[in-house]
Amino acid sequence: MTEISESESTPLDSMTPWWRRLWDPCDVASVAFFRIAFAGIMVWHVARFLSNNWVEYYYVDSRHHLKYFGFEWVEPMMYGGAMRQMFYLMGFAAVGVGLGLFYRLSAITLFVTYTYSFLAEAALFQNHYYMMSLIAFLLVLIPAHRSFSLDALIFPENASPFIPNWCRWVLMLMVALPYVYGGIAKIDGDWLRAMPVGFWISEKSHLPVIGPYLTEHWVAWVVSYAGLILDLAIVPLLMWRKTRIPAYIVIVLFHVMNAALFNIDVFPWMMILLTTIFFAPDWPRRLLRLKPAQAETGEPPSRTFWQKASLSVVGLFVVWQLVFPLRHWAYPGNPSWTEEGHQFAWRMMLRHKEVFIRFYATDGEKDETVQIPFDRMLNAKQLGEMAISPDQIVATADYFYDVARKVRMKDVSIRAVVIASLNGRKPQLMIDPDLDLLTVNRQWGHQPWIKELEEPFRSEPWDVPSADWPEVLGIELPEAVVPTAPPPPGSDQHSHDHGHEGHDHSAEDH
Repeated sequence: MTEISESESTPLDSMTPWWRRLWDPCDVASVAFFRIAFAGIMVWHVARFLSNNWVEYYYVDSRHHLKYFGFEWVEPMMYGGAMRQMFYLMGFAAVGVGLGLFYRLSAITLFVTYTYSFLAEAALFQNHYYMMSLIAFLLVLIPAHRSFSLDALIFPENASPFIPNWCRWVLMLMVALPYVYGGIAKIDGDWLRAMPVGFWISEKSHLPVIGPYLTEHWVAWVVSYAGLILDLAIVPLLMWRKTRIPAYIVIVLFHVMNAALFNIDVFPWMMILLTTIFFAPDWPRRLLRLKPAQAETGEPPSRTFWQKASLSVVGLFVVWQLVFPLRHWAYPGNPSWTEEGHQFAWRMMLRHKEVFIRFYATDGEKDETVQIPFDRMLNAKQLGEMAISPDQIVATADYFYDVARKVRMKDVSIRAVVIASLNGRKPQLMIDPDLDLLTVNRQWGHQPWIKELEEPFRSEPWDVPSADWPEVLGIELPEAVVPTAPPPPGSDQHSHDHGHEGHDHSAEDH
């Protein structure tokens, strides 16, 4: 038996091609910490949804759910307490992953239950929720339970202090993606003009000590450029051993500051914990002053079919994750305006949208138009996400059509007046008010019916209340009957102004 130190954890020369080093052994300790930390975050996530009754509010009580394109078939379980029970199962699976108990079964259960909840309601989209689904998938393939787990105690014949290099490397890539792609996305005209971060920090003037400074114009510029530089530089600094500790301290301060300024859910704490994957593989052993890992000398064991298959799947996963976030470059126009290619691309904190939106249903037989009380038919999250996304506006029109048919309207057409302001610009129409939304189909390709962003950036943000926009801009609203009766059974009861201000929910991601 020989002891393996950090410098000896990859026996091949540093000039050895990286693909030959994929199977070299490295200490499993840092991956085990990653596993435990991620499981803890998942338990926290589940506890928040259960304790705040968000499971019922977002999944059960809502009669309509926003859908991701291609996943319209995913529906939440509406009967009894099935959805809440599924969240309990998710929590137990997360505990199993953290303890390393029946690890494979626990990891598969965690991935399936969490991803199902993620896909069942698109209104809850956050970049870090997407990231959590991807990490849960990777943990199914990675043998992160070889040590520091109950499985290693129960089944010692399967225990090992080592793990292939590729397991740690793919987790490093997963943590790097939000930083790198987030930084690339910030090389944007609006961000370089200190927008939209200037909106958000100015609203935090009530904070002690730093609050008064957050209204200063120069502070927004400092925060914008500091965020850009940090996102682009932090991964190289974390990978270089000499700058790793200072870079990690900066990351901790950065995420703590974000947690104080914005409502970012579990994201900052998750990133603080998971970024430790960039440290030496054996750092938990050295921190706890445990005996260095020992490896058996001799020929390495042959790789099984399932090990090779797992690496092949991970290879495809990596290629997809590197390419897919760049798809917005294939679309014309500003993705912060059209929302095309915006999601699943780590485009965080780039847009602040205020929206005036009204929907109208026309009965073709009676030639009568009714203003749809959509603010009583969707919950707050759904309103915010739908109002800023042309794709979701079109998808929700089908729901309004079904409701109109239930109240015996015939030959129904659905139209919308959508006026939006992006990052303080003068508001403009996002969709042709005469377009029947029922004639539009969702698709991966560019949606030519979305109006191009024509308004230029303004040094002084537009400050006219959204309720006044139609009159100020000379946009005539259709003559329509305004319903006074409650919406049909099965619709949610939530009060919101028809001049709905939808803001960028990705502001809570980073």
